[in-house]
Amino acid sequence: MTFKEDIMSARDDIIDTNFTVSHAHVVPTTETVGYNEAKKIKATYLYADMVDSSGLVAISPAETVGKVLRVYLDLSVRIIRKREGHIRSFDGDRVMGIFIGEGRQDRAVKAAMNIKWACQELIQPKLTSRYKSIKEAGWTLRTGCGVASGEAMIVRGGVRKTSSDLVSVGVIPNLAAKLSDLRGGGYNIRVGAGTYSELSDACLKSKGVNMWEGTYTLELGGKSYNYYRTSYWWSF
Repeated sequence: MTFKEDIMSARDDIIDTNFTVSHAHVVPTTETVGYNEAKKIKATYLYADMVDSSGLVAISPAETVGKVLRVYLDLSVRIIRKREGHIRSFDGDRVMGIFIGEGRQDRAVKAAMNIKWACQELIQPKLTSRYKSIKEAGWTLRTGCGVASGEAMIVRGGVRKTSSDLVSVGVIPNLAAKLSDLRGGGYNIRVGAGTYSELSDACLKSKGVNMWEGTYTLELGGKSYNYYRTSYWWSF
């Protein structure tokens, strides 16, 4: 079989075979999703992005950049798991967590606030004392988190049997990712209106004051989605 025939065969296998769709009550893994299967899941998605990584690249040696990226992702993953989230994807300097079950909106928002706290209170002082380039440039480690809740579909991506991963499909994961890309004004965390409406008072208010500002509007795929933003953090 020539290479052209090989990729045409793969094309036909994917397009001509319908997905077997079922509902999942736990977060799927690559072992539980077949190549022609799709799992629907009700979940809250958290994307935690490291802000201004290009700025860090411009002022620091590659080894320093690698260390900062590693510590940011490492602590973010630990926090997401502490809040009972499941890690299913990395994209450069961004990690995606999936939260299911009771209180998933609260747990995702607390994780986002924990990551902000860890960046400014735990990681930044160490970076400033350890790396001359970061201290001299005044570069600050910041996170940009997006949270959205609803239904998504999870499928296998990549090449069968050699290199595949899970892909989350739908408005909700896309909205969370786009919210994590928004910047400005010291607001590190943005949540969709669906998540906001399900938050407990503990995640809405601090000492009786609403921690959130909104509503704001994000255009996505020709539609408008409302969201809220906050500059608050949550410590352990």
